[in-house]
Amino acid sequence: MTEVDGRRARGLERRRQLIAAALRVLEREGLAGFNHRAVAAEAGVALASATYHFTGIDDLAVSAMLAATEEFTESLCERADGVTTLATYATALADELAHHRGRVVAGYELYLLAARRPALRDAAVAWARAGTEPLLAGADPVRTRAFLAVVDSLCLEALLSDSPPTAGDIEALLAHALA
Repeated sequence: MTEVDGRRARGLERRRQLIAAALRVLEREGLAGFNHRAVAAEAGVALASATYHFTGIDDLAVSAMLAATEEFTESLCERADGVTTLATYATALADELAHHRGRVVAGYELYLLAARRPALRDAAVAWARAGTEPLLAGADPVRTRAFLAVVDSLCLEALLSDSPPTAGDIEALLAHALA
């Protein structure tokens, strides 16, 4: 049996801790308050730790965006019991908009920042497409773009509204986009 190096395990745990703190800072402060110092303070670690584990703020932003993508995808998979349908995707998206609004706002802030910072683009595309692969398998490029545009529009509209859409509302719109 191979023993895990304690230093490496602590380093990986510190990195996870910093990514979680980065997401909390983004949710609470947005990009205006997003920097190594704020993330280190949120995580309760020294600033040097944040700059050691992430070469720059873009590296930290990419890691945060990928973590948010993974969390949403895992939540969707758990909810869908391994088989993503339009209904399970709509339910997961409605839950995200209703209960994790700050996370969605942070995701869109990073998504827009990717227009100016190429280092963020791959992570932004992955975030925007999180959980959609099973739904779009075999779809032509135009239908795929239409579906993703509807999801973006729906999310942005929901963020500006006082009441998030229901899973049924989302499912109906997305079914129309796929038709």
